[in-house]
Amino acid sequence: MNAELAALDKAKYAISSKMLEEDRGPTPQEQRVLDSRTALIKTRNEARDRQLANMLHALGPLETISAPKTTTSRLASVQQDVMQFNASKLRSAQEQGLQPAKFARHYARAERRLQSLRDSGAPFTNVQRLQRMMEGYDNLVNLENIVRHTDDQLQRMGGPRLMDSMPTLPEERTQMRENDYAEQEEAMRNGY
Repeated sequence: MNAELAALDKAKYAISSKMLEEDRGPTPQEQRVLDSRTALIKTRNEARDRQLANMLHALGPLETISAPKTTTSRLASVQQDVMQFNASKLRSAQEQGLQPAKFARHYARAERRLQSLRDSGAPFTNVQRLQRMMEGYDNLVNLENIVRHTDDQLQRMGGPRLMDSMPTLPEERTQMRENDYAEQEEAMRNGY
């Protein structure tokens, strides 16, 4: 489609130059070329907008994921606050089912298409939203890596891991909820 459009762009330029030089309107044959170019641009833009809408839908949950906190402070209380903040943020994302692996394919596609979306005149606000979602994906990956690295360091020092008590896979979280419900039912049957 792009090669065909490039050829029609050259033809349009030649037609426009000739019309300007001769101070006239397009001939019927020239008008057909111009109309086919317009139709092709419309088709390309519709396909582009559908693809962009699909990417926005697929990556939408990541739009609000902000960057993990970091610190250079040597104060233990500040470091503890940052570690707890990041762990809490990761738990919250996991409870919403936000796993980087789930979005990796969509992110890679968005990364490949971002520049062509800009170049083709895609709606600016949608391209900006897509960029925020891509940043959200990067933030989620970084958050997971920071918490995992922190957990590994805490374990090497003999302390408890931040994420020890929290299941991280969707199946584990579902199992944890089912176990909680079963324990509540058992307690109610026993009169507690």
